[in-house]
Amino acid sequence: MDSHTLEGLTARLEAAERGLTGARRAIWTGSVLVALSIGGAVWWWVGSPRIGTGAGTVEAQHFVVRDANGAARAALELTDDGATQLVFFQDPLPGDEWRSRAKTGPFRFGVRSVRSLSQLVLADPSGAALQFTPGEMSMTQSGTPGLVLEARPIPAIYLSDSTGHVQVLNSAALNDLLAKRATAPARPPKHRRGH
Repeated sequence: MDSHTLEGLTARLEAAERGLTGARRAIWTGSVLVALSIGGAVWWWVGSPRIGTGAGTVEAQHFVVRDANGAARAALELTDDGATQLVFFQDPLPGDEWRSRAKTGPFRFGVRSVRSLSQLVLADPSGAALQFTPGEMSMTQSGTPGLVLEARPIPAIYLSDSTGHVQVLNSAALNDLLAKRATAPARPPKHRRGH
């Protein structure tokens, strides 16, 4: 081997060692940067509070309870018009059919709060229902209100029969009834016959 070849090999070997040292430095620097990035991301994810949520908080606009067949049985939601409601449907509703029935029912139980009023509905499958709103209570049988107690604008009791004929009892009707009773002639007392 001549000196010229030996010098060439030595130069190549030294260049390779410098390249290897530079590559090791780059690998270590890259590894440290990746480790710091992962550590920073984990620290941010675990340590920083989320806006609007706390520990154990789940947020959504709709919560739907489904049975084993996937049919909707109840919904807790914020509706498009800003109402909040909790409703239990009378019948299981497949797929997304609950969305079209969430405002209209029929419900077994419903609590709704809208801008103008709040409402509580209790019903059974036959159509009998008891509904409360601020200032009114109604009892319904098969879709027809049978008894309505209303506090506004004038307190009144509405009674209807199966034909839909309605009788109203309010303070004016009570005053008329009491006035007629006061002006009616008194009945003579009943006399008992002695034995």
